[in-house]
Amino acid sequence: MEVKYGRIDVLINNAAGMGMKDGRVDELSFEEFNAVVSTDLGGTFNMIKEVLPFLMKNEKGGNIINIGSMASAGGDLGTIAYACAKAGVDKLTEYVACMYGPSGIRCNCVRPGLIVTPQNEGRIPDVLKDIFLSNILGKRYGSPDDIGHLCVYLASDEAEYMNGQILTCDGGLNSHTPTVAQFRKMSGRTW
Repeated sequence: MEVKYGRIDVLINNAAGMGMKDGRVDELSFEEFNAVVSTDLGGTFNMIKEVLPFLMKNEKGGNIINIGSMASAGGDLGTIAYACAKAGVDKLTEYVACMYGPSGIRCNCVRPGLIVTPQNEGRIPDVLKDIFLSNILGKRYGSPDDIGHLCVYLASDEAEYMNGQILTCDGGLNSHTPTVAQFRKMSGRTW
């Protein structure tokens, strides 16, 4: 691996194979499942492996920030390969932190919620956006800046005590029971 500026201080691992075929167990072949896992989890592993020697040379170590997904936080009705791969990214984060933390290398994971951009907005069905928005406490979709700001913090000296953490940045989507949106329509939880 060639390093243009002579050193690497931070790796942000943002591998995702969402465009690949995914779905339910009975819908996928092993090859389709493995392609997603190989891209999302295997790609993350390979980048860590390539960057570790450079981080270990640094006097202060360095930072690895893996981009996971809230899909790894619980079961759902589809995208099983993606969710399993991102759950592997969560565990890989913890193992790398344990193995290389004593060398000054921090490894954390950011789990984004639904991030809507001009590039992907037309591909996300309105019904899916409505489901998410009704459950996001901040009442807006996430943006790349939301994730970027968290990554900047994790890479900074201010976060030097953060290691092996899996941080969810989803507007509060996963901070509540799944019935909150329905109870909001009832104006409370009394019946």
